[in-house]
Amino acid sequence: MAIATLPIVLSVVLTELAVGGSFLMWWVDRAGRAPAGFLKLVAFVDAGAIAAAVALVPVFPRGDLAEAASLNTGPLGTFGQALIVVTVLVIIQLVTAFLPARGLRIASGIVTTLAGVGALAVVALATKPAESAVDPLALAVMPLGAIALGGADGAMLLGHWYLVTPKLSPGPLRRASLTVVTAVALQIALVAIVWFRGDLTGTWETALSVALALRVGVGLFMTLVIAAAAWWTAGMNTQSSTGLLYVALGSAFAGEVSARVIFFLTGVPI
Repeated sequence: MAIATLPIVLSVVLTELAVGGSFLMWWVDRAGRAPAGFLKLVAFVDAGAIAAAVALVPVFPRGDLAEAASLNTGPLGTFGQALIVVTVLVIIQLVTAFLPARGLRIASGIVTTLAGVGALAVVALATKPAESAVDPLALAVMPLGAIALGGADGAMLLGHWYLVTPKLSPGPLRRASLTVVTAVALQIALVAIVWFRGDLTGTWETALSVALALRVGVGLFMTLVIAAAAWWTAGMNTQSSTGLLYVALGSAFAGEVSARVIFFLTGVPI
């Protein structure tokens, strides 16, 4: 029943991209040094990502198909409704990116991020029966993924502004890269906890074992090393840093897709 979870996986990853992008916009803009064009571009990308996530909701598994995939349709339905709210907020954040009211931009970024985190927390409940206890790690894993993935995307887009504005301070780019490093480091710590409590032991299907290796090797450790290199080089050569962030975005995306496939098939939060 792996194919039944594919629309959910894609919708969640796209939501992570949009929510993480909203967070990074707020995080960089709050320091008062974010280029206006960067804010507009990231807001457009976030709007496109969340729109695609909403478009996948009608093909979520339901009825017998959801039951066969061991999915709880209640949280899935709530997630679909929450995405509509998040979409409206992302559009508001996009509009504020064109306005000179910085305080309004900051407020919209905070509200959008919180709503997105709430939506991701809700969909994390879809792998458990309604009467089961909530796993705190499952509630944390997707917001961290959002910051890692959306942060890598936002940082990569930010790097392009240094090509047209050579005198732009490297501070925002280093701040964005360090955000990705921090998020991925926390993800590694979360996976370590999952491993120590025994969730990763036992026999796994070959496909899931490959997905786990991709998640840990590429999505976590490779992303961490590349994002750290991007942070380090941003103070010396912003063009090289931007190139590294392209690779970090690709590895983070591969890792998040692998992680969400594993989560919705097994319930293991990585």
